[in-house]
Amino acid sequence: MRLWLLVVFYCAALLSSAGASAEEKPMIKQAEVNEGHRGDLLQLVEEARVALGSDPGEDARYEYARLLMEAGDFEGSGEALAPLLDAAKPSPEAVRLAAKLAYLSGDYARAEELYSALVREDAGDPGDLGGLVFTYYQTNRFESCAALPAERLSGMRLPVLDVMLAFGEEAPYTQKWSGDPRTEIPFVSRDPLPMIEVRVDGRAVTALIDTGADLFILDTDVAAELGVEPVTSMMGMFAGGKTAEIGFSRVESLRLGGVTLRNVPVSTLPTKPLSLAGVEIEGIVGVAVLRQFLTTLDYPNDRILLRERTEPALEAFLSESGEHILEEMPFYLQSSHSILAHGSLNGRGDMLFRIDSGLAGEPAFGAPEQTLRYVGIPVPEVEVREDVVGGAGGGFAVGQFEIESLAMGRLEQRDLVGSFGGQPPGSYRRSGFIVDGLLSHNFLKHYAWTLDFDAMTMYFVRGA
Repeated sequence: MRLWLLVVFYCAALLSSAGASAEEKPMIKQAEVNEGHRGDLLQLVEEARVALGSDPGEDARYEYARLLMEAGDFEGSGEALAPLLDAAKPSPEAVRLAAKLAYLSGDYARAEELYSALVREDAGDPGDLGGLVFTYYQTNRFESCAALPAERLSGMRLPVLDVMLAFGEEAPYTQKWSGDPRTEIPFVSRDPLPMIEVRVDGRAVTALIDTGADLFILDTDVAAELGVEPVTSMMGMFAGGKTAEIGFSRVESLRLGGVTLRNVPVSTLPTKPLSLAGVEIEGIVGVAVLRQFLTTLDYPNDRILLRERTEPALEAFLSESGEHILEEMPFYLQSSHSILAHGSLNGRGDMLFRIDSGLAGEPAFGAPEQTLRYVGIPVPEVEVREDVVGGAGGGFAVGQFEIESLAMGRLEQRDLVGSFGGQPPGSYRRSGFIVDGLLSHNFLKHYAWTLDFDAMTMYFVRGA
């Protein structure tokens, strides 16, 4: 039996490993990590709360809001920060934190307003300009990048910006529906990961659906066959902390069932070595594609449903689903594509998960060492296996741990297996806040999961 994992940090990364016994490979113990876990940060949050009560000054208020942000309490951070934004001239630090919170919650109009103010004032943080670029990215306003200060853009190493500028005045992701603005695409296979057939510039491509990926990812051999030339490239970080080069380009069309997207940005990466269940994988459908629609990953019925991203389409979905909805909960979007939501592990309900559908095989969850130490789960032994294959190659160590309970809101599952080793310790705080782990396929596959990128809300319906 083959075990398949997918772990994403900056871009999509796939990892597969063929089964091998512990006796066949050497076992090692994960090195001790000298970085605090969530419990240490929550202690600082409490100290900051007490300090703010004693001295409700601007510095104490900002520090409390900042620490809440780091803990993943985005709503609490926004509430704590609000009085500072009412000042005649808020500090750049307060405005920057407010911009980040607006972006995470999908309030892109507010994020643009705040980031634009910082860029105009040249507040000194290059991340302000990057925040504005990503705001245009999420709203498909690629052409707006041309109006940004060229002398400051020239110093940025941001591949997505190069792709956006290459579009000129052309709008990305324009839609053409063949009929009713709703289409159903059957899965080629649901396990170990869902796959569908799409058409890229007219060529049939079997692609994974993966909410851990950003752009549509096209296999490098297929890209060469279609004459897709890279606009730029970057080094991405993949499972096990490994890195590999990713190309960025565009294709003229991407057909998904009854809808065709025109002018589609893509990434290029060797995906054929990641083939699953005897099916050659030539592409990956990422979040940048899924967010063009009101998307339902209907695992129990082996299909994906794409609807127009409009209020009438949402109303129709809610009318159809109605009393069958088990959970409705907010989500956040970090960087280009990372879907985040609050959850609990073994009863610890103060956690933040990346919802990444590409971790396959037995594990339903993946976590770095800090999370295990915080929850009190023994750090497992890990096995260095040469048969591990990832987006950046193999040869790194993986292990597993037992999970008593894993939950998002009212969705709770028990007696699961977690994966350890794919997420290095550095992933824990890389986003600027703690991400406790990666919730994935073996949890999600029990539901029809709908993503509303306007209200930033997820709906879960129990399948038949």
